[in-house]
Amino acid sequence: MASSKSTTIYWRWGTVAILAIIPWLRTHLSAQAIPEVAELAHFLASEQQRFSVLTYSQTYMDDDHERASYKGTLYNAIRSVGLKGCEVVADVAVEDRFSGAIQHKIGVRRIRYEQTGELTDDTVYEYRFSLTSLNADEIQDFRARPAEFSRDTNFQCQEDRLCHLSWVRLTSPDAGINETRTVNGLQDLSRNVTVIALPMASLESATDAVKLFRSASRACAANK
Repeated sequence: MASSKSTTIYWRWGTVAILAIIPWLRTHLSAQAIPEVAELAHFLASEQQRFSVLTYSQTYMDDDHERASYKGTLYNAIRSVGLKGCEVVADVAVEDRFSGAIQHKIGVRRIRYEQTGELTDDTVYEYRFSLTSLNADEIQDFRARPAEFSRDTNFQCQEDRLCHLSWVRLTSPDAGINETRTVNGLQDLSRNVTVIALPMASLESATDAVKLFRSASRACAANK
C-alpha cells in the first residue's frame, strides 16, 4: 500500500474474487512505510474474507402484548478497510435475514397467525480514526452478543448458546473515533466515540488483532 494513496479493499464473496485480489494486496500493502502497520493491514485484509454467523430463534411479547416468534441468520464482518499512513477507515457490515409469525388473539380460544415473510435488515458502521489516537494498553479481545441482540428477547443461537461473537475493543481517550451508522441505506447516526468493537471471525483472530493493533498503535505514536 503506497503511503501517498488511500487503498480500500471491499468485502467479496467467492473464491475467484479472493484469488484475484491477493496478488494486488501483496504488491500494494508491502509499500506501507511502518512495518507494524503493514502487518496489521495484511491481517485486516485477510480478515475481510471471513465473517461470523449466528443462526438464531427468538420468542417474545411485543408492544401489543402479542407473542412474536422469529428465526433468522445474522452475518457480521469487516466489509472494507482503508489505510493511509496511520489513518484508518473501516466499514463493518451486519446483515440480518429473518422471518417469523405474530399471534393475534381474535377470541377466547382463537388465534390468528400473521406470517411476516422474508425480512432483511442491513446495517453498516463506518469508523474513522488514527492509530495514534488509540490507547494501546486498553486494546482488548472479548466475547459478547452483537448490538442487534442486546435486547432481552430470548435469543437462542445454534453456534453459541449465549449468542456470543468475538471482538477486538479499541479505545480512544479523547473520543478520536468517528462512528457513522447506516441502516437499510439511510444514515441515522454520526458521532465521535471513545470505544468501538470490531468483529473478528474467531477468538484466535481477536487475540491476534490485539497484538497487531497494539504494535501498530505504538509504532505510529513513536513515528509522529
